[in-house]
Amino acid sequence: MRIGITSKLFVAISAACILVAVTMGVAVRWSFEQGFLGYLQRQSQSHSLRLQQELEAAWATHRSWDFVKDPVAAAAAIPEAIDAGVPPPGPSGPPDMNAPHDGPPPDGAPSGNGAEPGPPPGDAGAPPDMRDDLRSPGPQGSRHPPFRVYDTDMHNVLQKGPPPPPDAPRLPLTVDGKVIGWLVVAGPEVMFHSADRQFQAQQVRTTWLIAGFAALLAAGVAVVLARLLLAPVRRLVLATHRLASGDYSIRVPDAGSDELHDLAADFNRLAISLGNAERSRRNLIADISHELRTPLAVLRGELEAIEDGVRKPDRATLASLQAEVALLSQLIDDLYELSLADIGELSFEKVRLDVAPIVEAAAESFRDRLADKKIALETDIGAASVIMLGDPYRLTQLMKNLLENALRYTDSGGKVRVAVAKHEHEIQIDVQDTHPAVPEPLLPHLFDRLFRVDASRSRQSGGAGLGLALCKHIVGQHGGTIDALRSPLGGLWIAVRFATLEAKDD
Repeated sequence: MRIGITSKLFVAISAACILVAVTMGVAVRWSFEQGFLGYLQRQSQSHSLRLQQELEAAWATHRSWDFVKDPVAAAAAIPEAIDAGVPPPGPSGPPDMNAPHDGPPPDGAPSGNGAEPGPPPGDAGAPPDMRDDLRSPGPQGSRHPPFRVYDTDMHNVLQKGPPPPPDAPRLPLTVDGKVIGWLVVAGPEVMFHSADRQFQAQQVRTTWLIAGFAALLAAGVAVVLARLLLAPVRRLVLATHRLASGDYSIRVPDAGSDELHDLAADFNRLAISLGNAERSRRNLIADISHELRTPLAVLRGELEAIEDGVRKPDRATLASLQAEVALLSQLIDDLYELSLADIGELSFEKVRLDVAPIVEAAAESFRDRLADKKIALETDIGAASVIMLGDPYRLTQLMKNLLENALRYTDSGGKVRVAVAKHEHEIQIDVQDTHPAVPEPLLPHLFDRLFRVDASRSRQSGGAGLGLALCKHIVGQHGGTIDALRSPLGGLWIAVRFATLEAKDD
């Protein structure tokens, strides 16, 4: 089964959120239990210290433990043990202070019979449930841990609650540096009364409920986020499918400022580029077919006329045929060179040269053809050398294409002006002509392949529209720039700029 990116993103977000929620619940529970137990331990230590101080002060006042027999006096002397009682010797009656105790004594404490203090006989055999009941708060709601007070003979003189466990801490009671008894206090574990346990259980349940709710909330948020975040991606996927099927008019919304916006904008630019490329491909095929068909049609017509005897194969007829063949050959040569330029195989052999003589020779080669069309040729070459690094054959081809373009599109009686100048580290070559002018919006397209200002494709007004495209490539390979501007003479101004050899050396 194929799992979509929405499901994957949902699983990733929800799993991460649920893991965080569960981890937080476990950490909160552990922190609560540890903190609650620490809180009880601090309470127990504080109570033990106060009880120890009160017992020592009370003994110092009465100089014996007899005062504990009187509940009123004991309560007044020891407020911390207000609910404490004196253990009876049997089922009832006051305790026997002289009776030996069978329990283990505190560590290092003297014992009358060599034994250590332990729990009172009445508590040692109590069943677990009874011992739990004994740990509940007293009548006055005391929440202090149970304790035992022993005299120096290890007799139990004061008690509260059930007997402390054997490992309970044993604190010596001293007055004037003399041990007067022992205080055994139970740990905070026995303080977990029913209310404490209920509070702890309630907190644990609440923690897990919160963790569960957080996990459900995370799952819901993951669903919403997965849908919101992937909505632009789904639109891009659908648009990509349509683009792959040939629908180049498809566009996706590119609102926003994140990476998805950049991706959508790039997609739209890609669709526009592919659409333009497809239109260019179709136009290229149509233009090439048209340009090849025209000279072939002329050749066929001339040959049929000769076969039918309408025209004689004289010099004029042969010259007409030769002109059409030359035109066809030039078209094929231009297409071939442009195809080489596209794949980077158009050869250039650059040498150090003076470009001024090349421009002047190319201009002079067109003087007669321009004169036949009654177009004047003006040159402004200058006497100074204009040195650059270039291919003389390609630069000659560049100038001939520019002059051919001027010849084809300049009206009879007009003028063509060719100039070469050097300004600092730049070489300027300008070819200007007179009317007709090229409309301003069409100037940037003059260097496009098979582009002609005359949309009717009339061969009387120009060639195939490949010469200027080839010029742009030649100039680019020499590191220069070529621009089409409105000429002050009223026609077209082709401005070519090259860097001098000195500028390249710098």
